[in-house]
Amino acid sequence: MEWDLSDLYASPEDPGLWADLDRALALAEGLSPEDLLDPERAEGLFRRYEEALEKAYKPLNYASLYFATRTQDPGAKALLDRVRNRFTEVKNRLVPLEVALRNLPEEAFLRLLDHPGLKDLHHFLRRQRAYAPHTLSAKEEELLNLKALVGRNAWSQFYTEYTGRFRFQVGGKELTEMEVRALRRDPSPEVRREAHRALYGKLWEEAPTLSAVFNAVYLDYLQELRLRNYRHPLEPVALRDEVEVRDIEALLEATESFYPLVERYYLWKARRLGQEKTPSEDLLAPLGEKPKVPFEEAKALVLEAFRRFSPEVEAIAREFFARRWLDVYPRPGKRGGAFCSGGLPSTHPYVLLNHTDDLDSAHTLAHELGHGVHFYLARQQRLLNFGASTPLAETASVFAEILLDDLLLERLSGEEKTLLLAERVEDAIGTLFRQVMYTFFERRSLEARQEAALSPEAFHQVWQEEQERLYGKAVAWTALDRAAWAGIPHFVHYRFYTYSYALGYLVVLALYGRYQEEGRAFVPRYLEVLKAGESQSPREILRRAGVEPFTDRFFAEGFRVLESWLKALP
Repeated sequence: MEWDLSDLYASPEDPGLWADLDRALALAEGLSPEDLLDPERAEGLFRRYEEALEKAYKPLNYASLYFATRTQDPGAKALLDRVRNRFTEVKNRLVPLEVALRNLPEEAFLRLLDHPGLKDLHHFLRRQRAYAPHTLSAKEEELLNLKALVGRNAWSQFYTEYTGRFRFQVGGKELTEMEVRALRRDPSPEVRREAHRALYGKLWEEAPTLSAVFNAVYLDYLQELRLRNYRHPLEPVALRDEVEVRDIEALLEATESFYPLVERYYLWKARRLGQEKTPSEDLLAPLGEKPKVPFEEAKALVLEAFRRFSPEVEAIAREFFARRWLDVYPRPGKRGGAFCSGGLPSTHPYVLLNHTDDLDSAHTLAHELGHGVHFYLARQQRLLNFGASTPLAETASVFAEILLDDLLLERLSGEEKTLLLAERVEDAIGTLFRQVMYTFFERRSLEARQEAALSPEAFHQVWQEEQERLYGKAVAWTALDRAAWAGIPHFVHYRFYTYSYALGYLVVLALYGRYQEEGRAFVPRYLEVLKAGESQSPREILRRAGVEPFTDRFFAEGFRVLESWLKALP
């Protein structure tokens, strides 16, 4: 049940790891920006550029995965530090080429676009060009990369290590964070309350330290906005995701306008619980007996759901189990949560889970395997077109969860079906509405950071105000709920990433609507979206499946589906 990283390197002592980093550095040092002026030479230049990136990314991928299951191991930490330092050396050697490409004279840039050998890099080239107004000199870019090692990257690693040491006492047992979070869904109200007090009490206690981390990464971001001449805090995010700032704001506003759906649901849930309001300790409370889902059963369910949609998707997912590309259970020192590391076109994805033998963990398995299938299919792209742009990053994962729910709903009736429908609504709230709430929190606290460092109480206040806006009068909060922001790692590791979950969810609802209309005829078009990687813009890729994001129709159709789920509850 632990992953096998030997497809990358045999061990941390594998000489191939350091040989790859040496090769990456040699390749990077041998790249000449002058070759951009000759399209024939530029074709070979980009091949060497890709090889340098691949030789550097592979050791970083291995070191990151090795550390993820050994966050308290000094050797794992030292390995990650050393590899990150060498990776930064490589990246700095590539900076002159990247700066030259972004600042290339227009005539020379158009010659690159006209060259047949660079046809499949049009999207990559145009994306690089879009960063030109925000690119500094080569020396300044190198300095910023070096600063990141002791700036945001160091704070991000500290947060992972520090919170990874947290232990929680519940029922006389010492639990990890993921184990105590799972107990917030326990059938026993007493257990839920004890888990709630343990989790948020710890976050409240640690808020002074964690607020210092938040303040540091926020300040780092604000400095970069100023240095790169961005006019809006969302502008670098929009540029990265190939959308407009107004698109992100339209999504936030559209979702906020449907906040009353969340209040309606939790008033419904309160009545089911015999309460006037839903106690915050019961936000995740099961409304009936929730089945235990051991890992083998979760595996069978997910594979069946995938098979019904596409035998090709099922076959890919089976490889993850057969070849040990998953790390399944929580254990001391392993980081919390779940993720899929996409790897490279020449390697393969890996999935980290913290399975706790419940239905939520089964959904997490479907979610992360959805990511895995996405990256697996995108491997047919060359490295510069590989991956999943942020607007599409959550497409396959959320779609996979809905496929699992469809299978389960067909097998259930009566009260059991009602309970699963409620689960589906709660998942929509968590994946769409709460992620927008997180984005509002991040934007407000970041804006406040421009004036001065925020105290823990200031973070508490912004968080509570945003929670109350989302849930309206449907939830009875405790004082400890105000510290929940401190336990959300996305706020430390990324800037404004959480909005992409909301966008991804709405994209999935649009794709799922097409699937309901077209049936099996839709499957090849869906798989083409996943295979496209980043070879085109998100809009161009989604048009293949008949979806146009950010339009009034796009928002209306998505929220209409959510309303139908809510109306189906008795």
